[in-house]
Amino acid sequence: MKGEDLSVEEAGSTVFAGSLRDLPLAPAGDHTGTEKRIVFGPGRFWEDYVARFFSVDPGISTPFHAHDWPHYVLITGGSAKGKIMGQEYELEAGSWAFVPENTEHCFDNVGRDKLTFLCIVPKKGDLYWQGEAGSC
Repeated sequence: MKGEDLSVEEAGSTVFAGSLRDLPLAPAGDHTGTEKRIVFGPGRFWEDYVARFFSVDPGISTPFHAHDWPHYVLITGGSAKGKIMGQEYELEAGSWAFVPENTEHCFDNVGRDKLTFLCIVPKKGDLYWQGEAGSC
């Protein structure tokens, strides 16, 4: 999925603001019940990092995994149990979480509504801009 699929242009002019939910879906791998949208990143106003907006269905968890880059997470809706560095954190809209590099982590949607959050990673953490599916 290259830049044309994640365009920030509308009717030939650059769009500088809009709704997160109106951004095109980006591949989220085989993570059933999870949607991902690219907010900022290479080719989208921020060359060094990627800001992704995730939506996770009730009862669904992001995979328990680790990467060699950090994650900066801002919960925008719903409620979650974050598992980071062997500890569990109760998170809700307005919460933040930091995941250090090489740390196993996941976010479980423990509420009745969709869990939504922004997750920022260095550009090597989501290679959508090179046509790859990226990570969660």
